Amino acid sequence: MHHEHCLKAYSRPEAKGGIFQLNTLFNHLPKKHQKNLENLNSSHKNDFYKLHGDRITAYLDNWLLDDEQQEMLKLNPWNIFFLSAAAHLFETEIAGSLERLETRGIIGKDRARIIHLICSGIKDFDQLLNTQKVEYEAAPVNISLLACAIRLGAELDLEHPNTARNIAGNLSTSEKIPFKQFCESFSVSYVGPHSFLSGTVQVRICCHHPEVHRALKHHESGMQKILHNINAQVSPRFLFSEIIYEIEPTGYKPLDMKFSVDSTAALQLFTGNRLYSDRRVFLRELIQNAVDACNLKKLFDDDYTPEISIDFDDQIKVVKFRDNGIGMDRQWIEKYFLKIGISFYQSGDIKSINQNRVDFNFISKFGIGFLSSFLVSDKIVIQTRKNDSPGLLITITNLQDYFDVRFAPEDCATGTQVTLYLTESKINYCRSIEYICFLKTNIRYLTIPVELLDHEGKATTLGQEKLAYDGVKNSGISYDFVTSLKFEDSEGYLFIKAKRNLNSLYALESARGGVSIFQDGIFVTQTESLLPEGARQNVIGRINLSGKEKCELSMDRNRIFWTEQQLQNIKRIIRLAMVDLAKQLLSDSGKLNPPLSINKSLINQLAIFFDFNEIDDQMYEGLGHPLQEIVGKRFRDFIRVNFAHTQKQSTIPEADGYGEKWQQKILASFAKRSRPPLP
Repeated sequence: MHHEHCLKAYSRPEAKGGIFQLNTLFNHLPKKHQKNLENLNSSHKNDFYKLHGDRITAYLDNWLLDDEQQEMLKLNPWNIFFLSAAAHLFETEIAGSLERLETRGIIGKDRARIIHLICSGIKDFDQLLNTQKVEYEAAPVNISLLACAIRLGAELDLEHPNTARNIAGNLSTSEKIPFKQFCESFSVSYVGPHSFLSGTVQVRICCHHPEVHRALKHHESGMQKILHNINAQVSPRFLFSEIIYEIEPTGYKPLDMKFSVDSTAALQLFTGNRLYSDRRVFLRELIQNAVDACNLKKLFDDDYTPEISIDFDDQIKVVKFRDNGIGMDRQWIEKYFLKIGISFYQSGDIKSINQNRVDFNFISKFGIGFLSSFLVSDKIVIQTRKNDSPGLLITITNLQDYFDVRFAPEDCATGTQVTLYLTESKINYCRSIEYICFLKTNIRYLTIPVELLDHEGKATTLGQEKLAYDGVKNSGISYDFVTSLKFEDSEGYLFIKAKRNLNSLYALESARGGVSIFQDGIFVTQTESLLPEGARQNVIGRINLSGKEKCELSMDRNRIFWTEQQLQNIKRIIRLAMVDLAKQLLSDSGKLNPPLSINKSLINQLAIFFDFNEIDDQMYEGLGHPLQEIVGKRFRDFIRVNFAHTQKQSTIPEADGYGEKWQQKILASFAKRSRPPLP
């Protein structure tokens, strides 16, 4: 049976050309070649290869080739002919023989040679290294790109019998399945660009057999290697660098499959500046590990008093972190400590222990903070002991080698001590980084005190500071105003200062800095975005998130990711607190009986804080009459300017988004004035 196939389908008027307009290019071929191809098509008695070729060219025509590759191929229109011809012929016996291609006499000797080179390269990548490009009709034919494109498209046609046989080859010898049954065990619903992962090919598959599922995942790994090899030698390279098989299991539970991470690359990321930009971060990370260990122990011992300490030796060559928390046994070390990226405090184990109690907050999330120690040290010794378990002494000198693990002395205390031996190049650096100031900034609101002994033998207690500002300080030149933020579990405060002369409060003082965000007492970031734009020159704040208000943090804990609901909630809480600040300030100002002009100036300054788009009825009621008048006037002016064309109507439909009662009252006044007189 002959398996030759031509491109006649692309010459039909109803065949829609894609990015290359294949039908138009076919019609530009000389008439004799069109006739010869039609003769070849009429001798083709099997649609087996036609369907496969059609699917490959559809992938290439619609999405697999990017703009740069398309422009390269368009340098010679014959590239499209050779691509389509090879896609339909490469698996047939005719393509394996240059002589057979030539003796058919339908495509010419030179074109037969090029098709043969492409078909050979599809099956043998090494062949492409010797034949990258050839000339045909004074223009380049990119043999390498054409062969790689067809190979990639062919491999993505998972339901084609040849590809299916390759997939079936991944079955274990004990689980051989008849080929027909194997082919019926899965179906492909989509092959194309991933819907949200750029540079990724997505293959959606429905599978009915767990062993076929496993074979498909092995084929996915093989496809990833093929794509890598193709991109390593083809030019222009493909836009895609990843291939993902998304398999929907039917009638069985999915296999437990996990991503494989290259350990060297991962450790370089976790211990390098790409993740932690500040080398001092190891101080914070080891302290938060100690805090978690202490909080966990509190769950088992109500009489327990947590203790955390940091000791620097006199040469700043050795730093010791010590806590009397839960400690670790061998099972814990193997299950969590050695698993980079897995935190016990985010596991099912801790959830079963904690039972959703919000009075105990655990900081660790990603299980990578300890690795920050290698930013400054080349040797780490961990001594740890859990109640009723022998202590362990672990020495780490190379993250990619085995650790030295021994039993600790019998008098080893419960808890964990981490000793860092700083690298020589980091010792002077550590002396100059003012680590005490770094710690004071980052852990000042921890509920557990941290005892620090510096290299001069001076002891300092860190943490346990009050989050609240010192309170109102009234002097001859200024007034301070503080209000709390009404969170359910968290704590927060806003602060503003007003200038004073002998007779009145006459202006607001500048105070830039925005709102400092802490979570579980550890500093995360500082931002102005939570404050209205008009208040950023004068209002500052502090927030310590805990319990239900805790938010998602970046891996380096320097960024916070609010959900839309969290962001709207915290902004509303801040604006309610600003209403309270304004009331305090105006009340105290009124007691001093300031001149009318000064009082009006102060009110105008405060009014800038309140955007009518953000003021709900509760805030509006709290503002008081002077500020209500200004906010209301701004809203009236806005409606008058933007909706003047609707003022002869009974309603203002474009303003329906303003649903607060105070806004609706103002809108109704416009409609009332514009209502036509009664007859």
